[in-house]
Amino acid sequence: MNKFLFFFKRPKVVVVVGQGNKLAKEAIFQVLKNYFKIGKEILIYGTDLKDIKDFKFLIKRSRLPILVVTQIGEYHPEREFFAGPIAEISEIKKLAEVLPTHSYLILNFDDETVRDLKSKTKAHSLTFGFGVRADLRATDIVLTPFPSAGTNFKINYQGKIVPVWLEKLFGKKHIYSALAVAVAGEVLDLNLVEISEALKNYQGLLGEMQLLKGIKNSWILDSSENTSSLSMLEDLEILRKLQAKRKIAVLGDILRIGKYTIEAHEAIGERIKGSADLLFTVGSRAKFFAQGAISRGMSEDKIFQFDESGSTGKALRSEIREGDLVLVDASKEMKMSEIITEIKALK
Repeated sequence: MNKFLFFFKRPKVVVVVGQGNKLAKEAIFQVLKNYFKIGKEILIYGTDLKDIKDFKFLIKRSRLPILVVTQIGEYHPEREFFAGPIAEISEIKKLAEVLPTHSYLILNFDDETVRDLKSKTKAHSLTFGFGVRADLRATDIVLTPFPSAGTNFKINYQGKIVPVWLEKLFGKKHIYSALAVAVAGEVLDLNLVEISEALKNYQGLLGEMQLLKGIKNSWILDSSENTSSLSMLEDLEILRKLQAKRKIAVLGDILRIGKYTIEAHEAIGERIKGSADLLFTVGSRAKFFAQGAISRGMSEDKIFQFDESGSTGKALRSEIREGDLVLVDASKEMKMSEIITEIKALK
């Protein structure tokens, strides 16, 4: 929509920023398309705000501007609160400061750096998260077993409690995205029951902790798009909790850790024995996963090491049995999606 048409029609605008902007934007789009004409009545953007000027225009001229700030820092799978680097919030702060009084600022309460934006705006503000003081809060999280695997949780808001079902999706990032949708929906006069119903059809994004059907009646936890040391720990914990005949962890290098690369990979490796029956490593750094696993008693004959994804996929295809659950997890640069292609069931 060009600026002239935008000024004439003044549609509602949702701008999603922060580390989780891609997933949250997708979830918001998937829900709102059931109730609004996307592109006409409402515009939805997910952005890293490299060019803030265009978004300032949209927010100042929109009939109802909504700025959703997902986490800036990396959430910890075992802790409720965390804090993102202050330097990462500077552009978002500029946008929050120009929000008009009729707009809404929706914040991830669990990220203390994001939460502080509440004092930087004239807009109405609402928060979401796991923290007890969040306006809209997730509780009672349960991972459901196969074949109807997924994540169940409850949304708590102003005394209302509504169950949410995310089919074949796992991890805090999907819950955060669902919470962001719920707050945005409330602002747009949808009720939580409508939002919960629409979320049943939300499929996430490729490689973002999705459950896929694998060859030989196996299952795949696809976390191949990107990872970090903390998110891999969360993924291994999810693998541990889900029931399966046999569990296989296929883990590739984690990049951009810095000088603690070896220690981080070894520490993750120490968690593998309790989560997986077999370990496949991909890459030079991933060899330290094996060292960590062996140090905690994992047998070396349960560990298979490879330099790249192509040979890993072929070996894994031969190894997989009926009923296996396979976690595929690494930084995007490791091209683990090639392994997914090799072991994913044909439709």
